[in-house]
Amino acid sequence: MPQAPARKSEPCTPNMPSLESLIGREAAERIVAFRRDLHRHPEIGMETVRTSDKVEAMLRELGVDEIARFAKTGIAAVVRGAAGGAAPPARIGFRADMDALPAPDECGAAWASETPMRAHLCGHDGHTAGLLAFATWAVQNRSAFAGEVLLIFQPGEEGWAGADKMLKDGLFEKYPVREVYAAHIAGLEPLGKILARAGAMTASADLFDIEVVGHGGHGARPHQTRDPVPAAAQLILALQTIVSRNVNPADPAVISVCSIQAGDPGAPSVIPERVRITGTVRTLSPAVRFLIEARIRETAESAAALAGAEAHVVYDRRYPPQINDAALAEAVLPVIGRTAESMNGELDDGFPASMGGEDFAFMSEVVPGLYIRIGNDDAGHNTGVHNPKFDFNDRALAVWTAVFADIVRARLPIANS
Repeated sequence: MPQAPARKSEPCTPNMPSLESLIGREAAERIVAFRRDLHRHPEIGMETVRTSDKVEAMLRELGVDEIARFAKTGIAAVVRGAAGGAAPPARIGFRADMDALPAPDECGAAWASETPMRAHLCGHDGHTAGLLAFATWAVQNRSAFAGEVLLIFQPGEEGWAGADKMLKDGLFEKYPVREVYAAHIAGLEPLGKILARAGAMTASADLFDIEVVGHGGHGARPHQTRDPVPAAAQLILALQTIVSRNVNPADPAVISVCSIQAGDPGAPSVIPERVRITGTVRTLSPAVRFLIEARIRETAESAAALAGAEAHVVYDRRYPPQINDAALAEAVLPVIGRTAESMNGELDDGFPASMGGEDFAFMSEVVPGLYIRIGNDDAGHNTGVHNPKFDFNDRALAVWTAVFADIVRARLPIANS
């Protein structure tokens, strides 16, 4: 997931409690070593074979109650708490993404990637380790909650829609959940700060591919052609007016044309037969998302028709916007706020939404979901995600564990506790 808007501030947790204080020294050291091993051996997309095998092996050693695979490399595990809660027992889910990026690693750490053009620049190694740290706490503290915790380890967040693939493979049919949570590292936010609120957290992430098809010919005789190049040029300019003239100014939206392909530089006197335009659309509301798709189709067809050409539009709805459930946020944000304060941190619920995409949104479309960000920045970690120098801050693992543990205690309480 792309970096959230940066609002640089000083670290707020010089004396933050350690992971060791939550799960014990041996377990904490093992989790940190696990995270660094994942960083050293990154895998991309749905092909997180080694990562998934290591996660499953650790879950089995921890003694979780059930483990199942979904979409081959996706893993779900159940930890059952004490009796005495709701009947039938409630189940809530926690998700972590596991995949890396096809990029170089320049973090300079001893655990830097050993695989060329593969790197954990978005913190998913830490997300995975954080969920394993929380799994350790849940197994150690079964008597602290009633019901069941579902741990979801998901491949393919970075463009492969791994969450959607796990759902289509029956994740929530086999393990229905009442609600689901996810956390993402915030590279430029101070360690200890937690960002969460109701409503939009990340944008939809869609792609468009437009081919303007005319009739090529000699550059000296354009009147004998149906030149797609000026039609494409007018189309590109017209696309920029959709947000400014068709979308309510109060609704954030982005249309970016990111590539244009036409003709051959070696044949400068040949008018091409076709021009290809590709780009991305980002919105924070489903209504604006559908409006922009319709307007792109209409605008492409109109611009092409002016030149006697045709436009073929492929619009690929990739990730929906991540909308934090309002009722869930109202119930859980006070819990997260108290957790942050207990760790010498703070809860920020007044930040702008990110126009980056996040496939946890697929899960939040099925059941109420809450997506939060956890700060990473201290004296040794001051780089945003997707930067070659980024490395997850192991001190943030304590925040992961404490936040998820407090959510479980609040949402799966023991009767009369």
